Amino acid sequence: MFLEKRGNLFVGRFPGWFDSAGPVHGFSTRKGGVSVPPYDALNLGLNTEDDPEAVGENIRRFCAAAGIEAGRIAFTSQVHGDRVQAVRDPGVYEAADGLVTDIPGLVLSVQVADCAPVFLYDPVRKAAGIAHAGWKGSVLGIAAKTVLAMSEAFGSRPGDLQAGIGPSIGPCCYEVGADVAEKFPEEYLNGNKLDLWRYNFDLMKRTGIRSGSISVSGLCTRCHPDWFFSHRAESGKTGRMLGVIGLDLGR
Repeated sequence: MFLEKRGNLFVGRFPGWFDSAGPVHGFSTRKGGVSVPPYDALNLGLNTEDDPEAVGENIRRFCAAAGIEAGRIAFTSQVHGDRVQAVRDPGVYEAADGLVTDIPGLVLSVQVADCAPVFLYDPVRKAAGIAHAGWKGSVLGIAAKTVLAMSEAFGSRPGDLQAGIGPSIGPCCYEVGADVAEKFPEEYLNGNKLDLWRYNFDLMKRTGIRSGSISVSGLCTRCHPDWFFSHRAESGKTGRMLGVIGLDLGR
């Protein structure tokens, strides 16, 4: 993933999708917004304690930079679970951590501040998915279940899918307690540090997505609190980034 400068904002993009044939997608940073500390500056979290007017302005700014319409976004009220919902309209979908669609012009989103945003695109069936994968959702297989939901709803074949894992806390920084570590195979642990990137990579690979079709941003939110909101780095009092993906938005 690279960060494309758009005015005074930056939008994360996957290189292989950054052309007219790929999906419209993006990932926000914390730069270029109007929120004040501890939500400075581009907080896009709907459920934070930030000023709602500031969040609304931040969303407008990010959408303009990312090339999407704010009124076409489907949000989720994330619960660290494994429910995936197929959606046809914008709005807020309750108790879901994954969204899938084949509706042109609809934009799927997740809000994160250390958890991994997982992006999915089917260039054959013209469908998209997005998932919120913290450690709880990862244990429950949210990334794989989003792939399955695309298969069931749209006939997507995993071998056709392209996937991306956006900025999130990396294996360099993600320290977990014994109660969390015991839920993961040892191969994903280095001492008390958990590798959510590789875990979700392997989850998606086992569904049938080709290794070469899965991109990992490699950007750790905990390492770069100047660029990204990090729940760990800021002791839980911080903003949220937004990951978005949509189909055929009229570029």
